[in-house]
Amino acid sequence: MPESAPLSVSDLAEVLKAQVGSLGALEVAGEVTGYKLYASSGHHYFSIKDAEATVACVLYAHQARRVGATLRDGMKVVLRARADFYGRMGKLSLIVEAARPEGQGDLFRRFKELEARLKAEGLFDEARKRPLPEFPRTVAFVTSASGAVWHDFTEILRTRGWTGAAWLVPAKVQGEGSPASVIRGLARAARIPGIDLVVVGRGGGSMEDLWGFNDEALVRAVAACPVPVVSAVGHQTDFTLCDFAADRRAETPTAAAELIASGRTRLREQLRLLASRLAGCSPAARVRELHQDLDLLRERLGGAVADRLAGLRAELARLAADLQRRSPATRLGVARERLTQLRKRLAAAGFDSVLARGFALVRDAEGKVIDSRAGVTRGRRLRLRFRDGEAEATGGGA
Repeated sequence: MPESAPLSVSDLAEVLKAQVGSLGALEVAGEVTGYKLYASSGHHYFSIKDAEATVACVLYAHQARRVGATLRDGMKVVLRARADFYGRMGKLSLIVEAARPEGQGDLFRRFKELEARLKAEGLFDEARKRPLPEFPRTVAFVTSASGAVWHDFTEILRTRGWTGAAWLVPAKVQGEGSPASVIRGLARAARIPGIDLVVVGRGGGSMEDLWGFNDEALVRAVAACPVPVVSAVGHQTDFTLCDFAADRRAETPTAAAELIASGRTRLREQLRLLASRLAGCSPAARVRELHQDLDLLRERLGGAVADRLAGLRAELARLAADLQRRSPATRLGVARERLTQLRKRLAAAGFDSVLARGFALVRDAEGKVIDSRAGVTRGRRLRLRFRDGEAEATGGGA
């Protein structure tokens, strides 16, 4: 039997691509290495490895926005991906669709179980949540004393013109012992004289970093706090059980500061609008409006008068032209011109004009006009009239 033709490299690449593509969605666990983020495209390139092997990975920008974990070298993750073979480079890669830190699956399961249990108790019911004071004068923030969170929080309050008192209640917000530390901070914050509102939270991080805010004792302490509580944990996409138990969730600590200052911001805007309306109702403003109306009417009147005058001038010019056409002098001039033209035509058709063109008038001696050749006989006396006079002639014959 004849040997089959060998595959081309392109054909082989297509076969490999189809084979690895048929594996479908995969879950792969390993350690991130060689991580790079290309800012121009937003794509993430890295490899995942274990003790025996390494596989290249690509996380495209549109998928990266959905991945909650922040990837870094040395991080142990579980990837959901599909395998792809890139023929031009002869390279097998995993196209990543989702990523989570290794062990996060257990954390998420525990999160959902506790959420369901506390929700069934009514701990997250909207009916039990208290409205926030519109103009809080004294607030406390239970958070870490280190880092930029407290600074950013107070800077937003300052730039929004909030003039109340803000207290920092230091607490451990990550790692072992953090729930108990935050619970103690809540208790201290609630005892501050004149306290109107308590904020509890921290900056962003992984699910493990934020896990203390899913502690059951802390969640219950937030719900039981005698002062309205705002939970401001992590970033916009981060959710903890403290968010559900608090009277209000803020997407970030700076969003909590915006919320605190929003009452004053709204009040200032209302005052500005009222001042503007009041200024518009004052006698001086009314006089200015009347002056403006008067100026507008004067401008419209001037325009209307100018338009009317222009129309009258045009009508007057038309009537003058018509009168000029109908006047005796004009009609007499037209008649004279017609008479002149008729005189010219008559002169062109007259007797003298014909003689001037080289013709002659032939008559006999008695003055009778001879108008044919037969009238010119031999010896007959003729009188010829030309343009410039007459001459005598004698007829001849053939």
